Amino acid sequence: MGPWCPSNISDDASKGGIWLEGGKVYDVDGAFIKNLATFYNNTTWQMHNSTTGDIKKTLTQAECQAAANPNVGAEYKNYCVECLPSYVSTLTKTIYIPVTPVKLTSPVSFGAGPMAGPSVRGIAFNGVVFDAPAPVSAILGAYTLAPFDDAGGHINLGAGYHYHAATGKTTKIVQTDGHAAMIGYALDGFGIYENLNAAGVEDTDLDASRGHYDSVRGYHYHVAKAGTNSFINSLAGAYVK
Repeated sequence: MGPWCPSNISDDASKGGIWLEGGKVYDVDGAFIKNLATFYNNTTWQMHNSTTGDIKKTLTQAECQAAANPNVGAEYKNYCVECLPSYVSTLTKTIYIPVTPVKLTSPVSFGAGPMAGPSVRGIAFNGVVFDAPAPVSAILGAYTLAPFDDAGGHINLGAGYHYHAATGKTTKIVQTDGHAAMIGYALDGFGIYENLNAAGVEDTDLDASRGHYDSVRGYHYHVAKAGTNSFINSLAGAYVK
């Protein structure tokens, strides 16, 4: 896990994570932080000390909690939000996945609560969840940046470490027939596979949920491109409420 926020505008990409914008993935290195005003065409962005080059970022659990919420105080304007694994070391979560998937006649839409469907999309082989899209508008609206690490994950105190994009860094099961590699399971028990196959091609016959059938794997999903801040669009099968 990590890193997320670089410390100085001289830092290279190894000292920071990534940001997803407009369908593309950007390295959050020092130069990216330095050029935020240009990137977003808004001179309010100024996340570094113009003299020392030091980047303003959260350094404690209390600062993480104050900055990583929808009601960010003015004191955290222009902060890079970095919440560390040690802040959630005692957090546990249980995800129930059907052993035998049951496909429905109509897909289940994702939402933020039981009445609107689940927010979690699925789970990677390492136990980290594929989560709902990050609330980018709220983050940027407060002039904060909450980067993802190179695996597409970051931490908040309520959810722990979770993914918002599949960047190819997690455990995968390579398919012997050139099909895209498997990276986990959706909440309904159907398999989730990478966006591109071994030849670097995306399937063109995906349904509205981003799933399709083949004779080897049956029904399964393919995640969207990492830059979209998403995975699959809905659940084709029944899930455990």
